[in-house]
Amino acid sequence: MLTFPVLAFLLLAAHFSRANLNGLAIACLLLPFLLFYRKRWVLLVGGILLLMGAVVWGVTGYHLALARVHFGMPYHRLVAIMGGVVLYTLFSAWVLLRRKSRERYPGDPASAGISTWVFFLTALTLFMIQLKVPLNMLLFNRFVPGFGWLEILLLSVYGAVVAARIHDYKTQAKWRIRVWHLFTIVFFTQLILGLLGFDSFLMTGKLHLPVPALIAAGPIYRGHEFFMVFLFLGTIVLVGPAWCSHLCYIGAWDDAASRSKKVPGYYRNDSVRVVISILVIAAAILLRLFGVGWLPATILAAVFGLAGVGVMLWLSRKKGTMVHCTAYCPIGLFSNILGKLNPFRIRIDTGGCTSCMACANVCRYSALTLEDIQAGKPSLTCTLCGDCITDCPQNTIHYHFPGLSAETARKLFIVLVVTLHAVFLGVARI
Repeated sequence: MLTFPVLAFLLLAAHFSRANLNGLAIACLLLPFLLFYRKRWVLLVGGILLLMGAVVWGVTGYHLALARVHFGMPYHRLVAIMGGVVLYTLFSAWVLLRRKSRERYPGDPASAGISTWVFFLTALTLFMIQLKVPLNMLLFNRFVPGFGWLEILLLSVYGAVVAARIHDYKTQAKWRIRVWHLFTIVFFTQLILGLLGFDSFLMTGKLHLPVPALIAAGPIYRGHEFFMVFLFLGTIVLVGPAWCSHLCYIGAWDDAASRSKKVPGYYRNDSVRVVISILVIAAAILLRLFGVGWLPATILAAVFGLAGVGVMLWLSRKKGTMVHCTAYCPIGLFSNILGKLNPFRIRIDTGGCTSCMACANVCRYSALTLEDIQAGKPSLTCTLCGDCITDCPQNTIHYHFPGLSAETARKLFIVLVVTLHAVFLGVARI
């Protein structure tokens, strides 16, 4: 029965090719291959895309009929043909969405729904970026104009796959780390290629040091270019302090360093981090007030960044916990504090908790001491990574969002954070 939807996608590919939308045409040519990936979310995505395709055919037929009427040409046969194509596309969507088809594709409805949401939110976000941002953000568009549609499809599919893996309690922790490290590799690979002279891999061709502290200090010193500030604050609004465990391009380095020890140790020093943050902001203000040039300022920023790498290689490896993120990085502190404005929380059901400390044995942010657990919530350094949730043998730890059940809160968090990850993978670069 896949013959019907496959042909429907091929017809849409031919339509977009005729309209010189080659990137969109190739995306439609690839969609039939997606149908052979036997996961339930694929049916939902394919069916919804075909429903959207039926709308495209209807609008196209309407405009063609209007043109014929305008020029006094017969239009009844055209309306009949286009109406038939619309009905065929709707039938193809029904083939994918019907119960009999769903039974042939494994996957629970909850996971399929999460992946479907991530697919379309990723696609919509990247489409709006492609449409509204003057700068060409999508790499495919930079190399082949119009092929941004293909990149949107690939990143949306990627996001859907990742969402299903992270929704699975058995694979959540491993996949969070894998995709976070993947993002870091992609981010710095683009930076290296840019340094080698391939300017297309840079955001604007103007280099900035990839030091998280500069997200705050850079705009203070320059007095302009607040893009990263708004991006950072946007993620805080959506997923709170999860920037530090899912989206930070440097944080993954600290995570890798801390995993030199199988069981994390403990290191948390909020006062040191507050002092460092104050010094960084004060330095940026003073550099601006005294008109210090870009070269000395860049050298100071580079020294600060290299010192942070030293903290990772020395203390994070030694302690088995992410010392850079919990005791050195100013952005980590801002993320933790501003993240309290976001309603997402990690909560512990103290009634069912046995204080076995299994959660503390997987927390790389030193957010779960015995006192924290008995209080029913992690400390300030919690980044909502969720590792403790999947490792709790009593299932007493969960995501909390006002007005939602624990499971619904977890689903919403996964949808938002995976969508942000997929979008960042496509557009985040220096």
